[in-house]
Amino acid sequence: MMPFLIAQIASLENRIPLYVYCVGSHEQKELERPQGFPAHQIFLCRSGSGIFRFEDNHTIVLSEGSLLVLPANTPHSYYPEQSQQLWDLGFVAFQGKAALAMAESLEAALLKPVKAPQFSRLWEQLETIWHLINRNSDQAYWEASRLMYDMLLFTLQDISGVGRSERRSLSGGRSPAPQTPQAALAMAVQLIHDHYQDRLLLANVARAAGYSVQHFHRLFVAAYGVTPQQYLLDLRMRRSIQLFGEQPGVSVEKVAQQLGMDASYFIRMFKRTYGQTPKQYVKQQKID
Repeated sequence: MMPFLIAQIASLENRIPLYVYCVGSHEQKELERPQGFPAHQIFLCRSGSGIFRFEDNHTIVLSEGSLLVLPANTPHSYYPEQSQQLWDLGFVAFQGKAALAMAESLEAALLKPVKAPQFSRLWEQLETIWHLINRNSDQAYWEASRLMYDMLLFTLQDISGVGRSERRSLSGGRSPAPQTPQAALAMAVQLIHDHYQDRLLLANVARAAGYSVQHFHRLFVAAYGVTPQQYLLDLRMRRSIQLFGEQPGVSVEKVAQQLGMDASYFIRMFKRTYGQTPKQYVKQQKID
């Protein structure tokens, strides 16, 4: 598993024509993006299968060994094909002045699943990009951008023998509009809900919303009455209650893992929130 990472490259965005916006992989759950995503994305399915649904209710199935190119700002949702099935999904999103042309060059996989003959090589490139972004340095971001370009070219070469779909221009899709503070905060909250189980730094969420950490913090508190950190913690605590109810007999350690938290920290925060430890809570529920 590669926890979701957003690249923090504000100082390089105007200098790199193609750069990594975010990258990761995990056991994918249901996710809805009614406004789409602000960057072009490549999805790689390593195991299982899932369904992508678009604005016109058109659906496609992304299965093991396949990839999909999703244009920026395309409304969509996706979820495992079977609710109990593990859907191992990797993704990398890219932006920059050259991003549109590179994405359009992959028209065979544009909004359409395509088998990747050399899937394992693509996954290795995805993992390398993740490790570079995780280093969080200017040099690593330059290297990740070079590898992103290589990955896109390799993807084009790998699927070039696959039957072409009708050309669908990305430029005909939605064009990004300047975000109001309300829209930016709504997008940040959606990001928190989508990735509460991953490592999610406030700096990453603030950057995705288009603000400095300090300004984002002030806007968030003014809008929601709590800090972003407390909002994330409250979300995790509510989700822990659901997990204990949905998975009878599940261990405290397993629940903490599903929430992206250290077990001892989870126990401490649970007791602070609900006045009892997770084990005491579960025991009480059984008695009731």
